[in-house]
Amino acid sequence: MRADSTVRCDFRIILAVACCAVAGCAMACGCTTAKLSPAQQIAQAPTCESLNAFDGATQRSITWFEVLLAVARSNAIFVGETHDDASGHRVEQALVIAFLLSHPRGAVSFEMLERDEQGKVDGYLKGTLTLDAFIDESGSRHWAGTASWLPWYQPMIDSARSAGTSVVAANAPRKYVSQAMREGYEPLLALPVEERALFEIDPNLTRDGDWERLKTLMREMRAENAKKTGAVATLPTDEEVDRVHRSQRVWDRTMGASAAAAFLRDGSVLHIAGGFHLEQRLGTVAQFAQRCPDAKTLVISLKPSGANELDADEVKGADIVIHTQRPAAAR
Repeated sequence: MRADSTVRCDFRIILAVACCAVAGCAMACGCTTAKLSPAQQIAQAPTCESLNAFDGATQRSITWFEVLLAVARSNAIFVGETHDDASGHRVEQALVIAFLLSHPRGAVSFEMLERDEQGKVDGYLKGTLTLDAFIDESGSRHWAGTASWLPWYQPMIDSARSAGTSVVAANAPRKYVSQAMREGYEPLLALPVEERALFEIDPNLTRDGDWERLKTLMREMRAENAKKTGAVATLPTDEEVDRVHRSQRVWDRTMGASAAAAFLRDGSVLHIAGGFHLEQRLGTVAQFAQRCPDAKTLVISLKPSGANELDADEVKGADIVIHTQRPAAAR
């Protein structure tokens, strides 16, 4: 079970430790303290139709209708969020509803829920576990900030519940991810079968594209922290990157396998995760594709920006990029 007081900022918490940047964690994670409550933030977020959306391949502007059409034509949708972006969560809710309308038997899968919490998810869906019990027993109430779960994530689960479809607790429990970084894979492989079912390990882990982008990110984080503190930035060693890489792969391989299992069972899946897990179609997307190469995959990136044009650097392999903040001209 997670601690309610823990603000989850994706894998960057582990990176901050690995990069000796603990003092700059809040900045590095991009977690901000807003004056408005999460419920107030999402209530005041702009409508989806008013946002700027772009085709990732051509970088042209597209309409919200075109976004929904792409969702209807795909059967494996991956949505990359910024965890503390309330407007992005409003877009996600609309995407989930559109997905369930076009894929009535499809599953909705979450990074934010871990495999050992699947029983609690199922209990809530079946009505044997109350809403408060589900949120508290899964430690989700403050997942992306104080009181963030109920207005930001719960409506998506309730939409699936109303539709009678599956909700997937897709992620690996954090303790195994942390153990992978500290001790490697051997102790994890020695765990009992019932525990091994809670996470996935890549037996063929190499210094691949994921490794390269982690090294780049670690270098950037150290430079950013050094700038803040006035210290001299040090470059991450290959061994330090290896440690983070093997822990990150446990996350991505577990989520990819969980989404794939749902896809093979239910015929379609929409998976929600932090944006980094999906960038360049590496991470979770690549792990899913290994298992479901014939899926009609759609990657949607939600960026907390109000810019009226798309920067090419934002695409990072996404099919669709949506700027989730109110367009500049409309402010």
